[in-house]
Amino acid sequence: MVIVYNILRYFLYGIILVVSIFNRKLRIFFSKRLKQNLNSRKFLNSQNETILIHMSSVGEFNLSKDLIDSLILKGENIILSIMTDTGKAAAEKSYGNNENVAIFYFPLDDYVCLKNLFRGYKIKKTIIIETEIWPNLYALASEKSKLYIINGRLTGKKMKSYLKIKGFIKKILDKAEKIMVQSDEDRKRYISLGLSEEKIKVYKNLKYSIKYEKISEEAEEKYIKNNIQKDKKIIVCGSTRPGEEKIWLEVFKEINEDRQYQMILVPRHLERINEVISEIQQIFPESMERTGEIGLGDFSPETENSKISYSLLSEDRRTDILVVDKMGVLRDFYQIADFVFVGGTLVDIGGHSILEPLYYGKKPIIGNYYQNITEIVEDAKEMDFVKIVENKNEIIEYLRKSEIVDTSEFFRKNNEIDKILEELK
Repeated sequence: MVIVYNILRYFLYGIILVVSIFNRKLRIFFSKRLKQNLNSRKFLNSQNETILIHMSSVGEFNLSKDLIDSLILKGENIILSIMTDTGKAAAEKSYGNNENVAIFYFPLDDYVCLKNLFRGYKIKKTIIIETEIWPNLYALASEKSKLYIINGRLTGKKMKSYLKIKGFIKKILDKAEKIMVQSDEDRKRYISLGLSEEKIKVYKNLKYSIKYEKISEEAEEKYIKNNIQKDKKIIVCGSTRPGEEKIWLEVFKEINEDRQYQMILVPRHLERINEVISEIQQIFPESMERTGEIGLGDFSPETENSKISYSLLSEDRRTDILVVDKMGVLRDFYQIADFVFVGGTLVDIGGHSILEPLYYGKKPIIGNYYQNITEIVEDAKEMDFVKIVENKNEIIEYLRKSEIVDTSEFFRKNNEIDKILEELK
């Protein structure tokens, strides 16, 4: 089956390479991954053993940082194999100057490239983050080193595909010494593929070991001083989807009669900004739009000001509603918030990550549609660190209670990185 896989892979890549002659972006993508010079990497042919860690994107890299740092502290040499440009850029930024870390693009499961990699480096362990199935990588890793899967998970959609080629998938996954999965449900799915129960262990999500950056107290105080009155409570609605802004704007209209709140709307997709503005103007026709007056630069000098803010009274220069039209600043707002709503949960999207507000000590408010983040929500529910609401009235009731909860204990309880490191011994 692996032979058939490689024949099909080379056939497909051949077609893509022909197409890439006329597509510069595709040509660059393949060139970066298949023509990189692995011989120029750090500690090549060194007598010191190394650990190869493969991941797909910047998301997997971020959740792996605590694991990588822990291994470096133990004196290990690390090779990072990353598929995406953004993931590799993030790795270079964090570890590019670290003499114990080599970073390269994943060579698209090319057997020759991977064989040269394992031949050039003395790799003792190979770690796959989550469950990317690359037959050549698995075959060479199990032959030349010990293979581990960490933070493994199998979605229902993937399972449907894998069950159609169950024997092939089992043969590949069986090459792993241990598979550390995120939940009991994931464990059941791996077992249903025919894998040994003893091989599969459940550990908390690696995401619980993530360390997010924090803004300074000075930056927070500066923002509050420049943009809101001291006694206002800040509501941040992050990663909102169509239909959710309207619900929250109606909530805001009802609870903000005395103007004791400020609402910050951060849509998931910036192309919806005009749609959000239209919602504000419909619900608050008397509002006054102002541009370029909210200082996101209070958080960071490199951050441009947001362009769109609203005062509900024309004679008042303070902001009641801020629409954030910049990428990459949501976490900053989570830190200054009194209340946080995480979007994609009041409409049937499945939810976005609640880890950031939890990390910053905020109890996230979410709707009933959290099927994409079930595991983390269930862990948060155990500690009463998440508020699930069904409708506008429940949101209003919760906000009026003004329940402020410190959720920082959540990460301390759920971080199992030390147990995972024990499994790698």
